[in-house]
Amino acid sequence: MALHRIYLPDDQPSSAVTRGAVLEIAGQEARHAVRVKRVETGDAIELLDGRGLRASAVLADSRKQPAGRGKAEWVVRVEIRSVRTEPLTTPRLHVLACAPKLTRVEDMVDQLSQVGATAWSPLVTAHTIAPAKAERADKFERVAAEATKQCGRVWTMEIGSPARLDDVLSRSHRAVRQETRLVLADPSGTSYSRTGAEDIALLIGPEAGFTEAEVEAARGAGALLCNIGPHLMRVGTAAVVASGIILNAERSPARVP
Repeated sequence: MALHRIYLPDDQPSSAVTRGAVLEIAGQEARHAVRVKRVETGDAIELLDGRGLRASAVLADSRKQPAGRGKAEWVVRVEIRSVRTEPLTTPRLHVLACAPKLTRVEDMVDQLSQVGATAWSPLVTAHTIAPAKAERADKFERVAAEATKQCGRVWTMEIGSPARLDDVLSRSHRAVRQETRLVLADPSGTSYSRTGAEDIALLIGPEAGFTEAEVEAARGAGALLCNIGPHLMRVGTAAVVASGIILNAERSPARVP
């Protein structure tokens, strides 16, 4: 059976996760472990907090307890065997992509999480129809947390606030610092090659594309224009494909001349 992972609930402080400790976890995470994944006493599990913590544990026991109004909820007790904290991997890739339709945003968030993006923010451009609404951020964060469990990464992908393209190019948006390498996906660009940058901002436009003025503004801001394939892709597909290309290139050993 594949190793089951539990995402540490918000009411369970990471400081409580120490070697030898026995933790009680209730609610959806406990129910999913027992009823869906069929984890049994003695089975190995892994705890993640989405902020770098990874703990190996075993299921000590599980039970139902009253939860009010005549209902009951599952509770699991886990015994911690080892704990370690892992740093964010580099490069840190912040994807700024126009938001597609709601269900496709969820798919994009899930897949960007799996491929290894550090963060995603909705990008607002001249051809953007409607940026993702701020009230949906909680839903996208839940999708990112589920993806963290599925793929085993220890830092959950951050969901950022909407970013206007001109703010990104002028580096006045919080997602972009002076040392951040800007990469804009556009058919006029070239194939991506390793840059060695530790912080990269990937810009993905809407399916209608960036305007000529936006592309020229990106060039003027020092952005690298990257062609990610011969065919027109949906926004979510383009974001995931481009992220995979960039991360694979940057994490490959540098070639010696």
